[in-house]
Amino acid sequence: MPFQRSSMNKGWHFKQATNLADSTASSYLPVAQFPTVSHIDLLHHKLILDPYIDTNELDTLWVNDADWTYRTESIPWVKFPDPASRAVLVFDGLDTIVSVYLNDVLILESVDMHIYHRVDVTELMKSRGEKESVLELNFSNAPAYGKREMEKIGYRGNKSDIHFGGAERLFVRKAQYHWGWDWGPAINTSGPWKDIWLETFEQRIDDFIVRQDVAQDLKSVKVSVRGTVVGVKEGEKVFIEMADPHGKNVASAEVAVDSKGLFSTVLSLENDLQLWYPFTHGSQPLYTISANIPSQHSVSQTLGLRRLRLLQHPLKNAPGTSFVFELNNISIFCGGSCWIPGDFMLPRMDSKHYEDWLLLAKSGNQAMIRVWGGGIVESDIFYDICDREGIMVWQDFSFACGNYPASSEFIEKIKLEATQQVKRVGGHPSLVLWAGNNEDYMMAERFGWEYNIDDETGPWDKTNFPAREIYERVLPKICEDLAGDVPYWRSSPYGGKFSNDTTVGDTHIWDVWHGPMSPYQDYKAYTSRFVSEFGFESAPDIRTLHKAITTPSERHWQSLTFDAHDKGPGHQRRYGLYSGENFRFQMNPLSSFIYATQFLQAEAMSYAYNHWRREFRGPGEENCSGILVWQLNDIWPGTSWALVDVDLHRKPSFYITKRALAKVVVGMERVVTKEAPYMTTGYLPTKGALEIWAVNGFVGTIEAVLKLTAFDIESAVEVELPENERVRHLKLQGNRTTEITKLTIPNPQQTVIVAYMDDAKTGERLARWVSWPEPLKFVRFKKDLKVQVKFEGEIVTLESNGPVKGVVVSVPIEEGDDAEFDDNFLDLVPGEKIRLEAKGLAGRKVQTRFLCDWEYEKDFKL
Repeated sequence: MPFQRSSMNKGWHFKQATNLADSTASSYLPVAQFPTVSHIDLLHHKLILDPYIDTNELDTLWVNDADWTYRTESIPWVKFPDPASRAVLVFDGLDTIVSVYLNDVLILESVDMHIYHRVDVTELMKSRGEKESVLELNFSNAPAYGKREMEKIGYRGNKSDIHFGGAERLFVRKAQYHWGWDWGPAINTSGPWKDIWLETFEQRIDDFIVRQDVAQDLKSVKVSVRGTVVGVKEGEKVFIEMADPHGKNVASAEVAVDSKGLFSTVLSLENDLQLWYPFTHGSQPLYTISANIPSQHSVSQTLGLRRLRLLQHPLKNAPGTSFVFELNNISIFCGGSCWIPGDFMLPRMDSKHYEDWLLLAKSGNQAMIRVWGGGIVESDIFYDICDREGIMVWQDFSFACGNYPASSEFIEKIKLEATQQVKRVGGHPSLVLWAGNNEDYMMAERFGWEYNIDDETGPWDKTNFPAREIYERVLPKICEDLAGDVPYWRSSPYGGKFSNDTTVGDTHIWDVWHGPMSPYQDYKAYTSRFVSEFGFESAPDIRTLHKAITTPSERHWQSLTFDAHDKGPGHQRRYGLYSGENFRFQMNPLSSFIYATQFLQAEAMSYAYNHWRREFRGPGEENCSGILVWQLNDIWPGTSWALVDVDLHRKPSFYITKRALAKVVVGMERVVTKEAPYMTTGYLPTKGALEIWAVNGFVGTIEAVLKLTAFDIESAVEVELPENERVRHLKLQGNRTTEITKLTIPNPQQTVIVAYMDDAKTGERLARWVSWPEPLKFVRFKKDLKVQVKFEGEIVTLESNGPVKGVVVSVPIEEGDDAEFDDNFLDLVPGEKIRLEAKGLAGRKVQTRFLCDWEYEKDFKL
């Protein structure tokens, strides 16, 4: 009986097993899709309003507290030709508290969304004869279960130290964001969220694990292969083969299976290795490793060969140690973003959604994605795409912002869950780090849990921070046994004398926006060895907000519905404070509010990326080796820290980060040359000098030409710069920053300076940066300032008659959805033409916004 796997996705119906909301869906209805969760099915039957729209979240909260039954009568009968034949039901994922019955017999109880189950149903299927079987899944709501578990185990905190949702979420092994977060609603799903399969076989290969060890000289690799044969026959052999990216067999072995069904071997390959690189540094060839039991079962896995190390060495000119990801002996600057789950209703996340998001990240030069710990260890599709596209993945284990229990029963759940997840995704070449949790050590410090950083031995079960047992014992041991060369890090953030120590490990920088609301110009003061989280809020595209807010009178930034779609605490005061500090702005109409907040976010990102990438200065001077902005994506039509809204509309900040993470960047910073006069207040120091540097992201040296031009902002007249500063020929060393010059700015409070970096041999434009005086609210623009837009086909050309700040190009909302521009949010100066590619423009109109454009309206008075 050869191995056969069949999908059990037909004939499913659902109903509510409680009587909430006047017993909505009290009788069986067909599901909308499979896999599914109750929210998807209720929406399909129009039994609830969409919780993503208006304030419908409140009207659908009852769904979170209901119990649900899923049932199919279409489990096919199985013919068993041999006594050794087996039938197994495989549940890839059940969300979350569930009892499973086959033909009214309890076969499974599960309380963990993050694990899969295999249940042998051979005898039950045999007793059924040639009749189809009935499979029933009885789901109980997770919040009630969590409260019972919290009461049983006991919560070590004080219930005021829990962020997002209730403390009961910590006791349920379920995606934590389902309790609501500061970027999305509370949608606590329930149902068969992953596939269900029926497998029949006599023999099957299980736990097929492939790991690698590439030699330091990159000329050879040892590939370890291990697994288990279910239904083993004494003396049986498993045939292992390794094929190169073109399908050619390059190594093989015949491996004997022991009496317990275990097998293992090491394949060696020497010379002509085709190595896997991040897309920023090379190609992504994938080998295939397969294991085969002839006439019974075969499995395979792709493998990208790469030498991975996490370097933490002393620095030459800075305290602490580096935090550098090295691939194939190259230190990689890891620019990218953090990823939240793509939907609350996870079964809606298909391969196209993942493809759209990850290719978008890559188009923004993002080489690393951090999968945040409040969600899930992602779908296999996610990592397959990252492997193929050369995007590195930092993976948090599924713990976030909380004081988790560590009872013996809870620990056993974690061991099984983590073991399964590391086995499942641990062999992907894109995976470069496992982190124990998101912000739990930071929370311990904030709320005063018993945490002695010098105590490495414990036990900690009597303290009010017992989860150290998970992060410092359980998870590292599992990673040591199963993760291969992928390192483990206790938390994000973590390192040094406290969790957010800027000199060791990684940091989350939230003193800007959150905390003391420091100016975004202070990002430089928070320079860290690796910034794994920081961010700044902004509104989404106007089309997205119109979809979210259906009542026209509510479409302004101070409406109840708008507030419901901005979950960030204190967002109201932050927009006004940060805008007022930096530039003249309008908050109404809604389109002006959107522009102002998106401008603000983009300027903050510009400051952060400009300064932090500068600090990747070469061997021994990797003062900052990574920047992961919070966050790449949005989960619903709301206002958040995302660079891209839920409908894939790119915000200006996306383009800022794209340019900041290009292979070559020219950077500029104005520095103080004169303090305000003695005994005066209300005057800022003069920033009369400009520091200029360049980043070369290529491994080798490049020859470049730096050209500087300056203009008076109000008159648009070109300002003379010294001849020796206007043009410089440079050799930029590879994979580091090169400091170039420091020059005096003529009339600095009213002068804009543009830097162009060109390839010395080809003349190709490599980089461009525009330096403006700050704060921008003091700047006087040209009285008749105009931006001219021309377009031909899919090419848009921008020109201006004076220096202009923050030009955003878009298709008017009345013309339908926006086009996709390859660049946007641009500063313009006279005498240059900026060309943009606009995918999907289709001959429609184009409109522009720029800073203070409302001041050019008729009858405007400042």
